[in-house]
Amino acid sequence: MNQQKAKQEADYIFKDVFGIENPFSLNELIKKFAIDIPTVHKVNCALSGVDTWSFYSKEEKIASQKAITDRFRKDEWLVKKKDMKSIDDILRAWEEIDYQTGEKYVSSKEVSESDGIYNSSGVYRSVSIFDSRNIIYSYKIFDSNYMIASRDDSSCTLGVRVKESIYCSSSFEVSWSNKVSKSMYIHDCFDLYECLFCSHLRSKKFRLKRVVIDWILKN
Repeated sequence: MNQQKAKQEADYIFKDVFGIENPFSLNELIKKFAIDIPTVHKVNCALSGVDTWSFYSKEEKIASQKAITDRFRKDEWLVKKKDMKSIDDILRAWEEIDYQTGEKYVSSKEVSESDGIYNSSGVYRSVSIFDSRNIIYSYKIFDSNYMIASRDDSSCTLGVRVKESIYCSSSFEVSWSNKVSKSMYIHDCFDLYECLFCSHLRSKKFRLKRVVIDWILKN
């Protein structure tokens, strides 16, 4: 997913959750909504010299998955035989081949600037995404679709800042909840619809106020 496609998907999610057109660029979105979401950083591939993206510390020696694969095709990562007489010899030999792999994508497509993506598609600037689609600026998302700035979720769709939740949809700032829809500022709730500023509730329904959406966007 390139930046243009990511912006289109972000606009779609934003319109569903907030009911208005998205006024923010991708950079503005990450600064406003994803500042506390674990993310990747750009590093120089230690093998190819080309920029890659990784969740590992910048202090690690990182190589892109493509560069790792290319090296394997060249010599199968076999190095010239050396005599190993001490633990220091072993550690030095290990250091020569010890690269952390960046931009790890498995059975995935349309992925950009991400790391640890499995069986997913349409992923931008995210980490540890499994069996999901259209994920932007998110971390540890499972079986979900159309999510922005969210983390540790499963089976959610159309969410912005949804965290540690399952089966939530069309919502903003929801945490530790289940089956919450069209709601905002929810914590530890179950089966809510169009609710606002609720904690520890079960099976409730209220109407949202437009003034709250305006307040979110202006602050």
